[in-house]
Amino acid sequence: MNIGIIGNGAWGRALAMLAAKAGHQPRIGFRGTRPTGFPGTPNLAALSTESDLLLIAVHAHAVREVVDAIDLDAGARVVLATRGLAPETGEWLSDLVAGNSPCRRVGVLTGPAVASEVVAGRPTALVVASLFDEVCKATQEAFHSEQCRVYTSQDLRGVELAGAMVRVLGVALGIADGVDFGVGARGVIVTRGLAEATRLGEALGAHPQTFFGLAGVGDLVSCASSPSHPSQEAGRAVARGGTATGFVLDETRSVLAIAGRNGVDMPLTEAVLSIASGDVRPKLAFDELMRRSARSED
Repeated sequence: MNIGIIGNGAWGRALAMLAAKAGHQPRIGFRGTRPTGFPGTPNLAALSTESDLLLIAVHAHAVREVVDAIDLDAGARVVLATRGLAPETGEWLSDLVAGNSPCRRVGVLTGPAVASEVVAGRPTALVVASLFDEVCKATQEAFHSEQCRVYTSQDLRGVELAGAMVRVLGVALGIADGVDFGVGARGVIVTRGLAEATRLGEALGAHPQTFFGLAGVGDLVSCASSPSHPSQEAGRAVARGGTATGFVLDETRSVLAIAGRNGVDMPLTEAVLSIASGDVRPKLAFDELMRRSARSED
């Protein structure tokens, strides 16, 4: 299978290694530095045309630029190997692809895999979600090996939302770490954050189980266990009085806008935005959460 991977960062190269481990010959589309260890091309449009499966492994803010550059056709099979929402508009990345090209066979690949551990040969697993079985099967064939198990799902929206929520909750974990709230608070953030994600997912027609699978709890455990995770680092910077990066604010606002349109209460996510915006100090925001009325966990 001809597998094209757009993105020469750590994650793009890790995906290339997994594809090679599964017996394929991946090519990396790049701008700037040429990749080492794998064939690469700066001609992204040609790569998209020649690939049986195309992975977009760039940051969410760069996806629109990539889609505009590669001129996808209606027969393309595209998988977004990135988390989050489009920062400019707050739209789902799968909708961004479909809305700016004739391509409809779109999927999302996510899970607890960490680029450095993939490169080190450590075992991991991923989930690919798409409304098209052929996209799921092609992705599974492209990356499933003795090192990486690849599961399939038709819950595209749930998997996309889970990825966005992991980034937001990673910031919350970093904030809690920055003010030394302890491991118990981290457990509260993980469980209540997943509860918020599940409520919003159900309002959008997603499957609740998705948030307790690889895209949700699996990815969040990986994030919570990685102090160097970008979201955790962003949260710690905010807790120290620093300024939140644009992606933190954009991502959180976008999630809350979706929740507002669907009448879903997300107090923890609202607290993250209040802290990241500099409106409320971390300890006061968490104190307000703790003072909320008691209720059943169900």
